[in-house]
Amino acid sequence: MNPLIDVDVHVRWESDEELLPYLPKTWHQRWLTARGGHSARGLLIQPKFFDPGEPYPSAHPYIPGLTTVNPAAAPDPATLSRDWLDRHGIEAAVASCHDAPLIATYADVDYPLEVARAVNRWLADKFLDADPRLHGSITVATQDPEEAAKEIRRAAAHSRMVQVLLPAGARMPYGHRYYRPIFEAAQECGLAIAIPAGTEGLGTSNPPTPSGWPSTAAEMCVARASTFIAHLTSLVTEGTFVTYPNLTVIGLEAGVAWLPPYLWRFDKNWKALRSECPWLREPPSEMVCRHFRFGTAGIVPVEPAAEFWRLMESVPGGAALPIYASNFPRWDMESPEESFVLRTAPAEALTSIRAGGARAAYPRLAISAVAA
Repeated sequence: MNPLIDVDVHVRWESDEELLPYLPKTWHQRWLTARGGHSARGLLIQPKFFDPGEPYPSAHPYIPGLTTVNPAAAPDPATLSRDWLDRHGIEAAVASCHDAPLIATYADVDYPLEVARAVNRWLADKFLDADPRLHGSITVATQDPEEAAKEIRRAAAHSRMVQVLLPAGARMPYGHRYYRPIFEAAQECGLAIAIPAGTEGLGTSNPPTPSGWPSTAAEMCVARASTFIAHLTSLVTEGTFVTYPNLTVIGLEAGVAWLPPYLWRFDKNWKALRSECPWLREPPSEMVCRHFRFGTAGIVPVEPAAEFWRLMESVPGGAALPIYASNFPRWDMESPEESFVLRTAPAEALTSIRAGGARAAYPRLAISAVAA
């Protein structure tokens, strides 16, 4: 069977006390008692106003068949290995700490920096050292990019840390030079950048759509891609990949079907307005297809599927831009058998989607098993 890599699995501590050994004592009281963003479900941003910490509460149904995993508890490494990696023949997986990117939307600075360090140490100790198939994501507090860069370099000493998490909800687009220390450290350490959806409009981040605040979760889910599009446009236009040519960015839960027509528009306007960004010496579409990948979770099934692939193939290498991302164990996760992209991909793109694209996106990714 062809190898399979899952670039989006989520883990969570069982109780807040589990992180205390990794957090300076100065912050223990806030972590345990202040409800400044913590609960049995993980980190919350606005617990005084919303439960479970989201402005658009909605039902998250229990996922049948995963008897040891439910939305209120994280799997331990043994559970993750047995119920997900072994069950689906996954040779490598990239894990992130569920909800941890939210700390980048806190209003203060010192506490989020310490929480990021604690989360990264905990992830390495509890998960990465338990199963060689597991690889990690570095959580950072973007309130202080220089300190975030120091934490990236420290956490990257663990050989199976493969990416840096930047939440989609932010104070400004990621192409802004304010964030350059983070990208510099990521490239220096051979790490990818992942931008997961889910923090839009929370904490100090901007409203979740360009038009402001939607009224329902249904609107939020449909409009969510607009935030990632803003980051993509900013990263390309402001020359991030000119400065850091070896960097790859992965969009998680951002979809991808919007990309080809958006790139047509991007190229057209670049030709007319390129005097504003003279460092861009190639069409934006070429840069995007070289530096971006998109997780399959959140890519909506299309009927007939051939129309989706025809659209993706309208840009160079477009069919190979998705990489398998399950979003395990969240309520809207996609197993390999359920994944629209894996089920319908053209044969010539499938190897890349299953594993090849992830290997290219994550230079540090090591596969312990050899393809049959």
